[in-house]
Amino acid sequence: MNKYPVVILPGWMLGSKRFTSLMAEFTKAGYKTYCVDFPGFEQGMELNRVYNLSDYVRYVEKFLKQKGIAKAIFVCHSFGGRVALKLLSQEPKRAAALVISGTPGFPTVSRIRFLITMSVAKLGKIFFLLPPFSLFKDRMRRLLYRVAGATDFYHAQGLMRETFKNVVKERLGEYMQKIRLPVLLIWGSQDRLAPIAIAKRMQKTLTRSKLTIIPDRGHNFLYKEPQLIVHHTEEFLQKL
Repeated sequence: MNKYPVVILPGWMLGSKRFTSLMAEFTKAGYKTYCVDFPGFEQGMELNRVYNLSDYVRYVEKFLKQKGIAKAIFVCHSFGGRVALKLLSQEPKRAAALVISGTPGFPTVSRIRFLITMSVAKLGKIFFLLPPFSLFKDRMRRLLYRVAGATDFYHAQGLMRETFKNVVKERLGEYMQKIRLPVLLIWGSQDRLAPIAIAKRMQKTLTRSKLTIIPDRGHNFLYKEPQLIVHHTEEFLQKL
């Protein structure tokens, strides 16, 4: 396969600085490499309104046009995979291949469980206004959101919190069913935010996908171990 440009799509609230080492490793391997800074994220512009997944898709389309990128290898971490799946279900010619790590392609917790926990959290706001319970307010809120599988929601504020709600409620299954591109799913065996069971289900849905499980890694090894990622990506691409 030709060495198409590599476009990195970061995880939730992460910016290009976090992926500097991965960009350098792909560049060293001979790829022209880019990383998108999403609006509202670490190095991105501030939001002036609530976004949804389609807004982020349009932002990537604009980025590709500005950089003159007709076709790329997309390397995606977590949230970035959501954007790529929707984008490439609509415009498959944009990609030569897709690499995804830690993207919850299917819900990791049931919507009912999430809503119940959020309701308890709202009641908890009243309860923890009372002394001495107010001393434990923040600790208990963190625990409730963790139980609900919504730690990203806990950390988001203002427009980003509403944006997060918009993003996670959009189901990705129908997008994956449309994708016929070669897809490498590279997953940490210890990923708790997007468990291996999710990756296996995604593999069955994405018709041309390969699942590579990396032992003893969690959710964020994509940017922490760039040599490992480039090695597996190149190995995958060479077989296409």
